[in-house]
Amino acid sequence: MRKIYALFFVVVFLGSYKSQETLPYYQQYLLEGDFLSNPALYGKTDDVVLNLNYQKQFSNFDQSPNVQSIGMHANVFDRVGAGLTFFRDQNGPISSNGVGAGASYFIPIDDDGERKSQFSFGTNVNFYNMNIDLGMLNPQNPGDPLLSSESLFLVYANLGLAVTYRNFFAGVSVNDIAITNDIPIANGIEPEPTKFILNTGYDFYLNEQFYVSPSVLMNFNTNSSKLIDLNVMATVLGDENSFSAGASFRTASNKFGNQSVGISPIIKAKVSNFFFGASYNFGLSDIQQYAGSSFMLSIGYNFENFINTRGYRY
Repeated sequence: MRKIYALFFVVVFLGSYKSQETLPYYQQYLLEGDFLSNPALYGKTDDVVLNLNYQKQFSNFDQSPNVQSIGMHANVFDRVGAGLTFFRDQNGPISSNGVGAGASYFIPIDDDGERKSQFSFGTNVNFYNMNIDLGMLNPQNPGDPLLSSESLFLVYANLGLAVTYRNFFAGVSVNDIAITNDIPIANGIEPEPTKFILNTGYDFYLNEQFYVSPSVLMNFNTNSSKLIDLNVMATVLGDENSFSAGASFRTASNKFGNQSVGISPIIKAKVSNFFFGASYNFGLSDIQQYAGSSFMLSIGYNFENFINTRGYRY
């Protein structure tokens, strides 16, 4: 058992340090946090949207990874959206912090008056800082070059496209484009591999108050690894409220093989302007039999747009 924990720590620690991951991707995009992975979705509605997420991973470990994020975005002028995000990723002795800011632009596809059909593009820049608490480590070789630096600072850019046409939706984003330390290895630091994220889905309305939304998300990166999520959500609508339930099934593959990573039941609800959601990941990989599963909580609020009182320009 100790060998398994030791191996797990080495994989997580060395992998995190040598290849710097910005905000990890879980089910944020299904819990009103899709703008975290695609800047083209800043200001996709007429509200000022506040979204907070908390992810706990490998629950059986005392110092298991956990991620907190907070983001806000809005339509700020005519067809222009803007967003600001913060995140913290704690993983044992490694703590990472990031802040991102960007903008988007929307083009109406038809004059429905409800922004159901629109095309957008956007970009943002992430400023990322990682620190290592060397006091939490007891290395066998204290002089290991891997432990020579206690902090680092990197800058990444993200690009995105998104489209909605009536009940159809899709998006493409290119994330973690290294601006600093942009060569494969500089001073022992390797930037996070650039990610290519594609998603698409459709809302099948069975009546005016109930619809089912199958969707798929594919996450590729320049290290030849990929994640694929197959999702289905069912939603019941009221005048001002809604309730959704569904599940996400994730698989992962790289040049060494592929594996089913987990299945995550998801619930979310909107009560007036307040929304919240939760997901629980039942891990299907071997390591999660020892490390435990994970969960995510999300809350948020839609404020009346006090930034752009004129509203979206069609």
